Amino acid sequence: MRPPSQDELAAIAGSFGLKLSAAELADLTRLCAGMQAAYDCLDRHEPARLPVLFPRDGGEPPRGKDNPFHAWAWLTDIRGAPDGPLAGRRVAIKDNIAVAGVPMRNGSALLAGFVPDEDASVVSRILAAGGSIAGKTVCEDLCFSGSSHTSTPLPVLNPWDTARAAGGSSSGNAAAIAAGDVSMAVGGDQGGSVRTPASWCGIVGLKPTHGLVPYTGAFPIEPSFDHLGPMGATVKDVALLLSVIAGPDGLDHRQQDVTVQDYLAAVDSPVEGLRIGVLREGFGRPESDPESDAVVRSALGRLAAAGAILEEVSLPWHLDAYQIGSIAIFEGAADFLYAGNITGSGFNGHVSEKMARHWAGAWRENPDALPAIGKFALLFGAYLRQSGQTGSYAKAQNLRRAIRAAYDGLLERHDVIAMPTMPFPAPLLPRPGATLGETVTAGLDMEGNTAPFDASGHPAITVPCGLCRGLPVGLMFAGRHSDERNVLRAAASFERLGDWKQF
Repeated sequence: MRPPSQDELAAIAGSFGLKLSAAELADLTRLCAGMQAAYDCLDRHEPARLPVLFPRDGGEPPRGKDNPFHAWAWLTDIRGAPDGPLAGRRVAIKDNIAVAGVPMRNGSALLAGFVPDEDASVVSRILAAGGSIAGKTVCEDLCFSGSSHTSTPLPVLNPWDTARAAGGSSSGNAAAIAAGDVSMAVGGDQGGSVRTPASWCGIVGLKPTHGLVPYTGAFPIEPSFDHLGPMGATVKDVALLLSVIAGPDGLDHRQQDVTVQDYLAAVDSPVEGLRIGVLREGFGRPESDPESDAVVRSALGRLAAAGAILEEVSLPWHLDAYQIGSIAIFEGAADFLYAGNITGSGFNGHVSEKMARHWAGAWRENPDALPAIGKFALLFGAYLRQSGQTGSYAKAQNLRRAIRAAYDGLLERHDVIAMPTMPFPAPLLPRPGATLGETVTAGLDMEGNTAPFDASGHPAITVPCGLCRGLPVGLMFAGRHSDERNVLRAAASFERLGDWKQF
């Protein structure tokens, strides 16, 4: 820490409108200099790092012929324990999650050259369970998009149709699983980033209850929205991976009153008697594709014929939850990412120091490298702070309790709530030379059903349920807090009905 000069402090005081006398300014300058001893003390100590328990080399970048969908950011072969529940399984890791010694870009040019010195908690758990890390998968630029067109250096392509979006921000995970490269992966979700690409690529993706899976060692966006969750080729793959990565790590401040269940048992639970509330507000949205909605309705009819109990329900809060949640995450992310340098304050948990230092310097040195949505968040967030319009974040956070309570009320009478995951099948990627406005809109216009459950914290899973014009359609189930078993039960029950591609 270099203490400020009196002239520097005077300039800062002026930016806040402070009127200080010469004597007051001199005293404040001396007080700032007096902090030097505390910072010198800090420099003499080294805090504990997250453990790196298994040897590895640095891996290598993928070659073009081995990466036809641009899904992979980096290839590795990091072997874990010789046995365990994941023995013999190769797992992909979204490139916003730290793997020690392996480059991490978070889809952005701003993190070029950053190599973590720690393993995220989920990575350590996968390796300890006998799994191996197959590589880092491409994600959207700073995970700020629900499409797949903003990642650096190339967009991720949908294996079903390479002219179309794979979904985001966990785009590479979904494309790699759909292509058969791996059968499971860990993704992140703040507005739908596990479920969107899973739905558009025809795989399974689960956003767990907020805090169930430790976020320690992953690049954050807004702590009260940050989720990590499993993605897989089947519901059983997702349940198996969740059983390994779920539970408190003692380091993540997001984890409170975490309850772990037997997730694999849920996959074999019978469908008979499962109470499903079919959410009216999840269908027929202004952006919805009627044919896609019809595919989901047909899938639910198959579940009813198999023994599930369906009832149409209504929850007007669902429509408002997206708008209210968007204010909380947008304002919160702008403050946390830029003013807070991804560390924030008021949290008692592990902070990835190297990641925070790299980010704090990188975006200030090259703000033009921010993605379009990142620039929007930076400028609008700064405007709100500088104009004193900051009460909306507090109100939105307070209303999240009402949103959660509204869903809880429905879930007292039903085991899960069902609706389309996405309002439409995978769209075409934005045209080359798309405007900033077109780029932003294409990254946000699909989250009306997914984002409310990031705001409420409820678990939600997507399972492929049919085709619309030759493209996958996802069916989403949301359940009670800490009741992943019923959402897995619902998804597995549909999966057992047969090949969804033939429905």
